[in-house]
Order: sequence, then C-alpha cells, then structure tokens
Amino acid sequence: MSSDTDAVIVAAISGPHAAASGYVTFLDCLAGYLGGRAGGEELSALLIVQLCNLNRINTSAGYQAGHELRRTFAASVENILRGDDWMMPLTEDRFAVVLDRVRNAGHLLLAASRISRLAAEHNATEGSGPTLEIRVGGSLFPEHARSAEALLRCAELALEMATLEKSASALYRPDASKLVTDNWRYESELRTALDNDEIFVVYQPKVDAVTRKPCGAETLLRWQNPSLGDVSPAQFIPVAEASDRIDALTSFALQSAARDAASWPHTGKPLSVAVNLSPVLIESGDVVAMFEHAAAIWGIGLDRLVAEVTESGIVSTAGRGIEVLTALRAAGVRVSIDDFGTGHSSLAYFKDIPADEVKIDKSFIAALAEGETNLRLVRTIIDLAHGFGLKVVAEGVETAAGADTLQAQGCDVLQGYWFSPPLPRDAFLRWLADNG
Repeated sequence: MSSDTDAVIVAAISGPHAAASGYVTFLDCLAGYLGGRAGGEELSALLIVQLCNLNRINTSAGYQAGHELRRTFAASVENILRGDDWMMPLTEDRFAVVLDRVRNAGHLLLAASRISRLAAEHNATEGSGPTLEIRVGGSLFPEHARSAEALLRCAELALEMATLEKSASALYRPDASKLVTDNWRYESELRTALDNDEIFVVYQPKVDAVTRKPCGAETLLRWQNPSLGDVSPAQFIPVAEASDRIDALTSFALQSAARDAASWPHTGKPLSVAVNLSPVLIESGDVVAMFEHAAAIWGIGLDRLVAEVTESGIVSTAGRGIEVLTALRAAGVRVSIDDFGTGHSSLAYFKDIPADEVKIDKSFIAALAEGETNLRLVRTIIDLAHGFGLKVVAEGVETAAGADTLQAQGCDVLQGYWFSPPLPRDAFLRWLADNG
C-alpha cells in the first residue's frame, strides 16, 4: 500500500472519529490495497467482526462501558495481527480486518476462531463486567471476489450466514446470497403475518406417565403464508429472533395459550400450558410482566403457565437467564428446562438452576431401544432430577414400548407422537374429550 493509504488507516483506527470512519473510507483503502495485490498468486482475506450485543451493553451498563469494551477488544485484535495485516472500524459495532496473505480458507477460519477466543478471554477476565458477543464473516481475494466492493459484500453475506446459523463465524459460499435473500423475505413477510392471521398456535398434549391421562400441553407456533406456504418454525423463529418480532410472537403464543387453557375441561387438577421462551427475549424483554398480563386478562392462575427455555439458552444468557427464571418462579410461573442433556448438564447445574422440571431431550428417548447404556443414562437423569425435587418430562415418545420403559424408570410426564402430534385448538379439544 502507499504511504497515503497507510496514513488513512492509522487515522481511522486511532483518530477522534474512529467509530465513524465508515464503509466509504474503508472501501477506498481496500481498493488501494487490492490494487497492489492484483496478479499475485497468494490469497488475501477480509473479516468483518460484529459486536452483536454492543447496543444492549450501552443501554444496560452505559455508553462509557460500551465504548471502553469496544476499544479494548479492538486493541486486543490489533495486537494479534501480523506486520502487513490491518484493520479499520466500519460502524460503532463493526470493524474490518484484512489479512495480507493467507494459505487457504482454513487459515481464514483459524483467524476468525482466534478472534472469537479473544472475546471469550475478555469475558473470562472481566468476571461480572459486560459480556461480549461477537460474530465473524469472511471472504477471500481473489477466490470469492476481485473488487473491493464485491469482496466486502461477500464478507457481509458470510456474517449474515453466521447470524442465521447461530455460529461464531462463517466463510462466504456461493449459496449465501440466495439464503440471505430468502431470510430477508421471511423477515419482510413476518412483519405482517400476525396482522394477517397467518400465525396460529397448536398444542401437543402431555400425559401423566402412570395414568396416561392429560396433564398439560406445549404451545407451538405455526405459520401459513399465502406465497411462502407452510414455513417451518426452524426457519421463522431464528428470523424473528434476529429481527424485532420475537416479542410479538411470544406474546401472541402466551395470550393464545392462556385464553384457550382457561376453557379446557378437566376432571381433576387443571391442565398446565407451556410456552417456549427465546434467549433473545429473556435478555431484552420484561418476561414476568408478559406472563402476569396474560394470566390476568384470561383469568387463570400463574401456576398453570409453564415457561420453557432450552438448557443452552440459559447458558447463553449467563446471569440474566437465572435472574429472569428466578423472578418467574417467584411470581408463580413454573419453569421447565427443555432439551435437557444436550448442553452443560452437571450436578452444579441441577443444584443451582431455578426450575420445576426438566425435559429429557428426544435424542435420548429415541436411543432407548439401542442398548442398556442409553437406558442407564436416562435413568440417571431421572434419579438426579428427582433428587433435586424436579419433575421429569420425556419428549419424543413415539412407541408404546418407549412409554412403558420411561414409566418403569420413574419418568413423570410423557409427550410425543405416540399420544398425539401437535393439534390445532379445536382438534386438541376433541382429543381431550376422547382421552380425558
């Protein structure tokens, strides 16, 4: 690069307007750099690093704390760069890193992993301070693009892919543009889906393991769009989490569940109804008020509502997750840990988590028939949970033999297609009438 370009980069990184140097200045610098690399046989790499939760840090811990975190993290990244590598801020929460010579795509991903480790190291040393979440998207010159603007677009698409796939980093690939475009379409259509009555709830029954009578249900969202057709929750829930729609969808699910549960027939204890909580909502929303509002409007007890959150979701929200779940239980809402056994389970986890029940992940249930080892594993989870006063729900029960085995091991509640698939409201009422 020329000395003039070097001067611009230094000013952009360290000058008084570093955070606002922006894309235009960066593209000028990148174009000059790539011009000097044209015709060479070695690859260069562009990484876009996003500080995903900087806005939350700014609003919760203060803008000075956010600024200092951004400054120290950028400095730590700069310290690991080699002599001809360089970096520049793009926006307040994004900066670009250019690696002068890389051997292959693996080299780029290794660099992305090292940057991710820097964030983890920062979080470990800060203790109770703000926790930094980052994502990295990367592209290669000239393999993916030969111009500065195209190379930047490829890296940005890779960053979008990392967001969609909930991974720490991603490398540009040819299908990225289509996948990201599809995601944008989902996001656009999702903004009006509730108003257009395209979103609805279904209920999957839960039954007592001993009596095989209904004891509750899990609320699940479904989306039927006129042009997209039936959109899988695996597709639209991540889109809702990445946009501003997860609050509205969760509120809709909770209000629907409370409304319907208020009219469910029962001969003994009223049936509970569970609603899934996103880690995004746990971190940013007033979850307790949401549950209290739904219960008050539809006149049901808070003890009939169950908040389901995945084990990994609790871990990803750190102390905030524990705080929210504790507040929910204090208000009277029951807490269920979903997908249990797939994340960070331990004796300490059983001891410290504020919950009323755990749901053994369906992968363990599916493996019950494969051997004694899997059976012992499920039995151990059940015994440990009971030892800490937790009920145990088995999801994914698909055979009579599986249901009988789980009952014999002491499981409390069963859920799965052997009893019923998820059902629309009216079909669920008919199921209750036939099985109550």
